[in-house]
Amino acid sequence: MTTKYDDKILALTGNWKFTNDIVRKIGGDKSAIIEALKMLEIIGYLQIKPDKNKMVYKKNAQIQSEFNFLMMMELFESNQKMEINFINQIPTLMKSDEIRLREKSLDLLERIQNDIDRAYLVIIRNNHHEQLGLLSSQIVQERNEKLDVYINKIMNIILDKYPQKHIRSAIQKYFQNNNAKFEFKIS
Repeated sequence: MTTKYDDKILALTGNWKFTNDIVRKIGGDKSAIIEALKMLEIIGYLQIKPDKNKMVYKKNAQIQSEFNFLMMMELFESNQKMEINFINQIPTLMKSDEIRLREKSLDLLERIQNDIDRAYLVIIRNNHHEQLGLLSSQIVQERNEKLDVYINKIMNIILDKYPQKHIRSAIQKYFQNNNAKFEFKIS
């Protein structure tokens, strides 16, 4: 999926689970797991509810409402604006040897990859809900078009900013080597 924690989170959240239980069972970076929980909730894969002063999570089997879709798109576009701002601030993605990507560039490309992967997750889920008859074809088509525009915008900006062949080649290699495989079932 998108982060290394997403699959594990979805596997654990068949029933309501506390944040600390999820973090303990998965192991790893607590802040990254919490960020993954928040993003999975935003894109509609998890339900969230407060339990006293803690949050509990459960896999969401319901369709994403139009309001939640628009809120998700707003967050995606906000993240994208930050990425575009960063792209405009850095003169090059490459180290001085013109072969390797800089650390900041790798971080940027990782954030872009995660955002694109999450957008594709929503597209996959929309298509699944259309097949089940839960969403109309028109709604799915409109949502998927918005997501495609979102994905293409960031890719076009980064490629337009860095037209040099060696930089484009490094960007392409990064995305090919770090591309998620969407071979999972939606339940």
